[in-house]
Amino acid sequence: MQTKTIGQRIRYLRVRNSMTQKTLAEILYVSESTISGWERDRVEPSILFIVKLSTLFHASLNYLIIGNEKITP
Repeated sequence: MQTKTIGQRIRYLRVRNSMTQKTLAEILYVSESTISGWERDRVEPSILFIVKLSTLFHASLNYLIIGNEKITP
């Protein structure tokens, strides 16, 4: 699935993995409003969180940042 923004890609990966914003927030030790802010493109996650999301969702950094690579099924 090709998505336009990093927030859309984070949301796609979270939903694809049957995760709520609350669950993802607990895993990353951030607030639900932080996850919401990322997904709504109000603020971008730091590189530290991009790496954590990449590891958690088995997605390449290139996919998360640029959006032009496929993710692992």
